[in-house]
Amino acid sequence: MKTRFAILMVLIAALCAAQQATPTLTVAGPAKTLTITAQDWSAMPKTTVKATNAHDKTTSTYSGVLLRDLLHQAGVPTGEEMRGKQLAAYVRMTASDDYVVVFSIAELEPSIRDEDVLVADQVDGKPLPEKQGPLRLVVPGDKRPARWVRMLTKIEVINVK
Repeated sequence: MKTRFAILMVLIAALCAAQQATPTLTVAGPAKTLTITAQDWSAMPKTTVKATNAHDKTTSTYSGVLLRDLLHQAGVPTGEEMRGKQLAAYVRMTASDDYVVVFSIAELEPSIRDEDVLVADQVDGKPLPEKQGPLRLVVPGDKRPARWVRMLTKIEVINVK
């Protein structure tokens, strides 16, 4: 009986660990809500950015999907289409530990902002450490990494009016 219980506990622990390591991201935009699984993630085009984390004073290369691509898939207009009422929106980023940050939509628009914001799943060619991932928002232009949301699970576009 003890052996069966021990095996059951090991299986439950393995299942929980596998679920934590699987990136699942919800992106709620004006046109649709996406639920991005690990399989979806692996099929998306990846890019890299170099960024310096002011907390530990290190520069690293992060790999992942551009935030603008995720927002575009969810129906957020870009370029010349981003004007007027579309600018009266903000993007709320939420982590699994309920840490929340917001950006105005204009801060994330490539025709307005020079630097790319990345949803990273790797740093220096390796998966993000457990306390940072499986997904992390990387904002290279910020002087402090306060909006570098670790353990990112949800991105929501919210209209002010």
